[in-house]
Amino acid sequence: MKIITDLSPNFDPMKKRVIKYIIIHYTGMRSAQESIKRLKSKKHKVSSHYFIDRSGIVSQLVMDHNVAWHAGVSFWGRDKNLNQNSIGIELQNKGYEFGYEKYTKKQIRSLINLLSNLKEKYNVRDSFILGHSDIASFRKSDPGYLFPWNELAKKGIGLSLKKKLKSKKVLTVNQITKLQKLFSEFGYKISINGLMDQETLHVIHAFESHFCPEELDEFSVKEKIMTYLKALIKAKKQNLTKKR
Repeated sequence: MKIITDLSPNFDPMKKRVIKYIIIHYTGMRSAQESIKRLKSKKHKVSSHYFIDRSGIVSQLVMDHNVAWHAGVSFWGRDKNLNQNSIGIELQNKGYEFGYEKYTKKQIRSLINLLSNLKEKYNVRDSFILGHSDIASFRKSDPGYLFPWNELAKKGIGLSLKKKLKSKKVLTVNQITKLQKLFSEFGYKISINGLMDQETLHVIHAFESHFCPEELDEFSVKEKIMTYLKALIKAKKQNLTKKR
């Protein structure tokens, strides 16, 4: 695939590194021009390895072997500060602040091609293709509920739920600890305290945005979220033990 080189000065140079994760973001900027300017700004000190504009054009801002500054304070499982072992991909989108919008078909087509190449090149597991809000749910909401994770799943990229449930049974107070334990086992950073606190609500929002965005319209947390988590934990274990 065609990739334009437009390098940013914002990176940590490395001779080589192990790439374990691919993290998907949206820029949250009004235009592609503003986004590129920010990702190359020495003042703002942010960057990503790749940027995909609304027409599907892919630019490389940081070479894969170098560390881009995209993940920030982040966690998944036992890993933290994921810049060190991840590739970051930014998609042009105005985001919640300036008018969140659907991603274009050309954007997603280019993203799927890029992800397929990176996944094969670096042997990245589907379990470790995540959104920024997954690894930093306490402060980030991108790529958001409009990001079509299901389209990626159709191409064999990432984890997804094979079956959605219609149950409306509400999670009880006594089940919160169990829910938190399941979130933690899957990978999210969360305190296990039995409280429906802000941290837990942020994690629930990140999870639903990624795996079951239809649940975001509901005013209560459903018990089926635990069933979904159990299914994804099983899929993750299978994915991680599968021969490369």
